[in-house]
Amino acid sequence: MDAVARGKDWTNRDFVLATVAKNGYALEYASLELRNDQEVVMAAVAEDGNALEFASNELRNDREVVMVAVKNYGSALEYASDELRNDREVVMVAVKQNGNALIYGAAEFRKDREFVMAAVAQRGDALIWASDELQNNREVVMVAVAQNGHALYYASDELKADREVVMAAVAEDDYPFVYASAKLRNDPFFLWLQHRTPKQRRWTMLSLRFYVILFAKKLQRRVEARDNERFEAAWAEHREELTVGVTECVAKVVFQHGWAAGRKRLREE
Repeated sequence: MDAVARGKDWTNRDFVLATVAKNGYALEYASLELRNDQEVVMAAVAEDGNALEFASNELRNDREVVMVAVKNYGSALEYASDELRNDREVVMVAVKQNGNALIYGAAEFRKDREFVMAAVAQRGDALIWASDELQNNREVVMVAVAQNGHALYYASDELKADREVVMAAVAEDDYPFVYASAKLRNDPFFLWLQHRTPKQRRWTMLSLRFYVILFAKKLQRRVEARDNERFEAAWAEHREELTVGVTECVAKVVFQHGWAAGRKRLREE
């Protein structure tokens, strides 16, 4: 007990209640009886979710108390009972408040796409706690790297070699580029992209997406009209790529012909 806490009456309910309402962590000094008092503990965890650490075992298994704690601070889930760490609603509230709370939930939640998506949307680097399967899920990883580019470090090797995933990761920060596959680190387009400012990279991504849509629509119209064999062949070749966003075909056109010339060429096709 520190000097400030020494000399106080931690068995006095009114005093403790007033104190934890201002500093939840002060619950540490309360008597065992008051740590088992629902009103006192509720006041403490409402002020500081981590105060759940000092609640009685009985109240760590109290769903109402734990819900208040994890709403305040998701990682307070660490101190909840095993039963409540298996509770889907409690765990979902926790990971939405702090993605890293995923580690404190039951192991099954790390394999559950819904929970991992909620976690990485709040904190991209929570991808570290996801199962190997979900670290290889393109949609999950895209959400993670869009929130925090450094989450690329925890993606599967396959997705570290995915052009669009890496582009999303480096949009805000240069450093995640080191996590990309060796092939992409040496790709001329990515070397060029790396040396642009974050703002320029964001505009590059937006522009590429715009031209992907434009290019795809033009190809579709030509194929539907069936009046141009060249466009029909191109659409057949790139159909799969054109469904995923920033594509190899557009990126190559832009890089091979230069930024301005590449855009002009796309407009002309």
